[in-house]
Amino acid sequence: MEMSEKIDALAEALAKAQGEMKNAVKGCDNPFFKSKYADLAECLNVAREPLSKNGLSIFQANEGIVESSKLAVTTMIMHSSGQFIKVTSSYPIQKNDAQGFGSTLTYARRYSLAAALGLAQEDDDGNSACEPEPKQELRAKSKEQKPKAQPQATGDKFVKITPQGEIVVTVANGHDKNGRPLAAYKNIKDLTIEELEKMVTIPQYALAHTAIKTLLEEMGQTS
Repeated sequence: MEMSEKIDALAEALAKAQGEMKNAVKGCDNPFFKSKYADLAECLNVAREPLSKNGLSIFQANEGIVESSKLAVTTMIMHSSGQFIKVTSSYPIQKNDAQGFGSTLTYARRYSLAAALGLAQEDDDGNSACEPEPKQELRAKSKEQKPKAQPQATGDKFVKITPQGEIVVTVANGHDKNGRPLAAYKNIKDLTIEELEKMVTIPQYALAHTAIKTLLEEMGQTS
């Protein structure tokens, strides 16, 4: 903030002007925040007559882009005596294009003006300039949550490890109507000692050998 050496006359005039200012009418809708706000034109209309009546004027300047993707705006309140107060503030630019720049500039001017003069208004839409714009795609995805992929068993056709950590192995399970042998997966905990002792010697079940040996030891058997 910068100011003249003295601001007594300015402060007195500004206090009178503020007392004469009406609240800015919130006639604009912000669809993203579902609120209403007073636009820049309305803020200027509310302030112009009280300021002029008390020997005050306001000046705003675009200082350009600063601090990487931030727009700086200077607002100066001047009194007929020559006294002044000057404030420079920066605001993030939402979109790196002409529309985004213009939107941010309008918001920055309105917000700075309202702050300098104490105008009552919602801190709403800036919001549309300084907050990320909601994306329809993200909304749609949040509404339609895709089912999470279920964990799959690992292993091979002889030995599989389930998502729960159980070890199942293929064992003979009778014959089909043509006399061909059938196989089925069975938890090693459900096998007999004889089946386990035989399986621990078969190379195809190597993935389960350690678990089978541990199980046999727990059952009081040795391989």
